[in-house]
Amino acid sequence: MKTFVTGGSGFVGRHMIQMLRDRGDEVVALARSEQAAKQVTQLGAKAVRGDLLNEQAMIRGMQACDVVFHIAGFLSLWGQYNAFYETNVIGTECTLAAAQAASVPCFVQIGAAASVFDHQPLAQIDESHPLQQPKFSPYIATKSLAEQRVIAANRPGFRTSVVRPSWIWGRGDHVLPQLVTAVKTGRFLWIAQGDYLYMTTHVANVCHGAILAAERSPGGQAYFLSDGDVVQFRLWVTTLLQIAGVKPGRLSIPRWVAWRVAGLLETLWRMTQRKGTPPITRTMVRLIGQELTFTDRKAQQELGYVPIVTRDSGLRELANLYR
Repeated sequence: MKTFVTGGSGFVGRHMIQMLRDRGDEVVALARSEQAAKQVTQLGAKAVRGDLLNEQAMIRGMQACDVVFHIAGFLSLWGQYNAFYETNVIGTECTLAAAQAASVPCFVQIGAAASVFDHQPLAQIDESHPLQQPKFSPYIATKSLAEQRVIAANRPGFRTSVVRPSWIWGRGDHVLPQLVTAVKTGRFLWIAQGDYLYMTTHVANVCHGAILAAERSPGGQAYFLSDGDVVQFRLWVTTLLQIAGVKPGRLSIPRWVAWRVAGLLETLWRMTQRKGTPPITRTMVRLIGQELTFTDRKAQQELGYVPIVTRDSGLRELANLYR
């Protein structure tokens, strides 16, 4: 199989290239910088210089490809809506257009479980839960719009699908170092004691699910992907931090307080045009501050999805790395 990957130098993209190469697949990867090109080449991919808005570069790279894995996106807890929209929505539209111009028959996007987030806790939802575009979070809103674009592009001869992981973790992720820094600098606190249920998706399971979607999805479908279990949020984060050699404190604030403080800080940052990210944002509170549980039964039934990395094995790998 010949594949085209966007975001190949990122956390998920690197793992995707490695998994595809281990299968014996040929990989062409979009690289927007010389450093990114070097990284994907070292992983065994052929680099094509360009970005998500450069359709012609992508069309050249997609020639004779069997599938596009669209991984690139803008994930941040703070920023201007236009920046999110340009990368997550327009970038997805351009990638879709390039794939169709190059006659690639299959397109799989790495989406996000967050695409269905609004203000409320979510318990045991499935893919029938509607997509959301909350005004408080340009990240959630634009990831949702991008998924809509991908699903709407599905047609005979061009199968499109989206996989929706939650809290992607594993070797080389960026979240754990950020948590460690927050603890060491005294900026870490729990929301509602962290006493709610949550679901995660190891990076290998994300890539595995996306490959299955390319091979088996009938098209026009979205799929939640998980590690196959539910975990208490506080236990999950405490375990990660202990592996990294730090211990979180006990400081906690109610969720409603966190939400209001985040809103006030966002207003202050906008009014004073401050640089950097507020200490807490409503996107942050929504992503990690309340329950999220869902079923990936659809992926199991339609794709034959079963996690290839369990939570325990993934944690052992992290522990070995930190040693």
